[in-house]
Parts: sequence; C-alpha cells; structure tokens
Amino acid sequence: MNNKLLKVTLLVAIFATTQATALIAQESATAASEPAFIYTSGAVMEVGDTVMIHEDSLRYLTGERMSKWVYGVPHLVRQLGTQTKPTGVLLRGIYSWIAQGSLIPMNANKTQEYMDAQRAAAEAARLAAEEAARLAAEEAARLAAEEAARLAAAEVVEEEVEQVQDTLPPAPQPFQINRFSIGVRGGLASLLHKAEPALGATWGYDALLDLQYAHYWAKADDKVRLGLLTGVSVGFMQNKKTLQDLKEQSTLHSEGDILYNVTMDKVMTTNSQLQLEVPVMFSMVTPKGFFLNVGPKFILPVYTPYAQTITDAHISATLLDMSADNNQVVIKDNVVMGKLDMDPKDNTYSHKGMNNHQFDLTIAVGGELGYEHQLESGHSVSIGLYANYGVFSTYKHFSNNPLDHNILLITPPNADAVASVVPNSMNNAYVNKLGYLDAGLKVAFHLNWKK
Repeated sequence: MNNKLLKVTLLVAIFATTQATALIAQESATAASEPAFIYTSGAVMEVGDTVMIHEDSLRYLTGERMSKWVYGVPHLVRQLGTQTKPTGVLLRGIYSWIAQGSLIPMNANKTQEYMDAQRAAAEAARLAAEEAARLAAEEAARLAAEEAARLAAAEVVEEEVEQVQDTLPPAPQPFQINRFSIGVRGGLASLLHKAEPALGATWGYDALLDLQYAHYWAKADDKVRLGLLTGVSVGFMQNKKTLQDLKEQSTLHSEGDILYNVTMDKVMTTNSQLQLEVPVMFSMVTPKGFFLNVGPKFILPVYTPYAQTITDAHISATLLDMSADNNQVVIKDNVVMGKLDMDPKDNTYSHKGMNNHQFDLTIAVGGELGYEHQLESGHSVSIGLYANYGVFSTYKHFSNNPLDHNILLITPPNADAVASVVPNSMNNAYVNKLGYLDAGLKVAFHLNWKK
C-alpha cells in the first residue's frame, strides 16, 4: 500500500513539472517563430516604418555604392523581401535593395531603449511564469501528497472495517424448518358417557402412535419458531362402566300380555375402541427448547368392541291374561318364559359384542406442552404432556323403541318357540351422547431439515 502511494505522488509531481516546462518551451517557440525582418534593436520591421540608413553601410545588396544624400534623412519602408532578395528591404525613393541590418528605426516604439524595456518586461514575465509554474508544481505535489495520504488513510480504514467485519458473526438469515416426528403417548382416557341413569366418569387409559409433519418459519436460530403441525395418529383407548341394582321392566304381547321384570345385581362393561386422529395444530418452539402445540383434532373410532358381565340376573314373567281376580301367574327364570345361562361358579353372565358408535366423528381441542432437546446431528427428542377434550360428537342414540334401551332384550314365547334373551351393551342401551377426554405423557423423536 505504501509503494502505491509513493508512485502516485511521484507521478503527480512529474506531471506538474512537465506542465511548467511545456509553458516555458511554448513561449520560446513563439519567440523563435517571429518574422525574420527585425532591426538590430530586436524590433520587428514592417512596411511603412520610418528608418534611416546607418552611416557604416556603404553598398546596396546589388553591390553599387550608396550616394551620400541617402544618409541622415528619413526613409519609408516600401517592401520587405522578394524572391531574388529574400532578406532585402526596399525604401521609397531608392530603388535598390538594402540589407535590413543597415537600417535604424525612427519609430519610438522600435528604438533600442524601448526594446530594452520590452525585453526587461518579457524577462520579468518569463521569470514570473517560471515561478508560477514552480509554485503550481509544488502545490500540485502537495495536493497529490495529501490525496495519497487520504487514500492511504481510507484504505487503512477499509482494511480495519473488513477485519472487524470478519470477526463479527454473520447476520441472521431467515430460514424454514421441515420436521417429521415419530412419537408415542399414553395416559388416562374416558368417553364421558351421558346417560340415564348416570354412569359416572369412570377413567380408563389410552395409548397411541403419532406420525406427524410440521413446517416452521424462523428469522434466526435465536428466535421463536412458529409453524403448523398435522399428521395421523393410530391408537387404542379403553374405559369401564359399572351399574348396580339395576331394574328393567317391559310389557310384551305374544298370545296375551306378558309383563317382564328384570333385576341385575351389577353390570360391568369394558368399552374399547381403535381410533384414528388427525391434528391440525399451531406449533411454537422457543430457542431454549420449550414447545407448545394447540389446535383441533379429528378423532374417528373405527373398531368399538365391548366386553360385559352381568351378575345375579333374574327374569320374572307375569302372565296378565291368565290372571283372574288378581291371582296373577308369575314364572321366574324359566327357559320357556325367559332365562340367562349363568355361570354356576360366580352366578355371572359374560358376553362380548360391538358398540354402535364406530365411524362417529369427534372433534376435540388438543394441546401439547413440553421440552425439546437438540442433538448434534440437528435432530431432536422431546418429552411433554398432552390433553384432548371433545367439544363435538356425531354420536346420538335416537331409537324410538323402548326395548332398545334395555340391557336384556327379550323376545316373548309363541306357539312355535320359547322366549329368547339377547344381552345388549350398556353403551347401546343407556348412553345418549358420547364425549372424549384424555391426558398423559408423550415422548417423540424429530427429524429436522432446513430449507
């Protein structure tokens, strides 16, 4: 950098000196190009000048001797030079050529004193021009040095700025993160049955596998990432319901009225369902790893089995048409009139079947909150809590047949067959509406890649 500055300074100084020298040379060339007809005083000889012939001049250019009368009297210059006499001067009244050095000017501005003064003035002007050129060269050199110093300082500052910029961290650039997550979760769950009689909020459990995709936007690594999350979850949930001292009554008609009275000491039902979930959630991840997912979930049960046990069930049939004077005929636990095949060991009747709420959609509001740990590979693992609450369900029990609201469905006997007893699910018999609630713990592995 210093060598560059020295070169710039020398070039500017040489340029200034060359300019001054050129000015002086131009003046000299101008002087050298003046006309050849001049007096000995240095003045320019012109046609019309008044002159006298020097007494030391004896002959014309043609060689003839001059007459005495030409001396001491003024003459006018008539012509300067000709092809044969290129340096001769022709005076009016004298028709012979005379050498220009033989003439003395009579004009005041062409005398020797005048010319000496002119030469002195020209010399002074020349000296002044040289001094001005020198000063201009010095000023140009000074300005060049100052400009070189300024450029050098600017270059140093620029280098320092570049060095500082090299040490500064790069400016944060916006980026996007795509994420595929595999997670498992499990905890407490309930279908929140609404029924008459009330079944209570008995809790069960659920376990699900989550396959999710999320897309995040972020301005920098040290900023909060916001995004959208969706995917699909498949899992299993189960809960139990129990009713005690249950009584049912129905009147059936088959060749006469039959009044059935059914008592059950305890009815215990285990409801299960295999379900699919589709979340559409807002997701946020902080720079410290805390995350929050909030939004709706669409829950679809696709398989809804149940297992039910009835303890100490008794069926009594009253034959109304066979009664006379209020002497009713009552038959209890009779195969013909209706009876369950109870297990003699514990006096229970167990059966399995399907609940009728499969493919009934439930919309829930879900949330996940927890901590995410970043791995060196750029991927991450997380652990957190989750909860989902159903706000809408398409399931409703609309049957207008009162017999559909019994756990034991009885077909009365007729002339061709005895009575038959078919058990019904507690859900199918008593539940009018279903809800959904679960909460628990979730762990997940996240594959992250920037875009």
